[in-house]
Amino acid sequence: MTSQVACDGLFRDPLPAGFSRRVVHVEPGLELDLDANREPDAVWVVEEGALELECRSGMRRRFGRGSMIPIERLAIVRLRNVGPGPLVLVAVSRAMPTGTDEFLRGPGSHIDC
Repeated sequence: MTSQVACDGLFRDPLPAGFSRRVVHVEPGLELDLDANREPDAVWVVEEGALELECRSGMRRRFGRGSMIPIERLAIVRLRNVGPGPLVLVAVSRAMPTGTDEFLRGPGSHIDC
């Protein structure tokens, strides 16, 4: 199986139970700030276009079609579409449970008691 065939499955085929997919479209020349609340374990795949990631240090790296990036493990603050056409990213992560008895770990949560 080629890597292209394997990647196509992320975009079209149903994912196994317990996983979710999010598709992000970015027009040429636009950039998006990444917030701290992004998917904690997502792997992003560049489906189409040219992606540039900027770290907190200011360092930048570019990725092309088929690149797989474990975004949470990197200190990324911004992403840019540096190509002439649209940028399409697919984020695959574990699905959030629909209901839970666990508390959120934020201000005012049980940890602050």
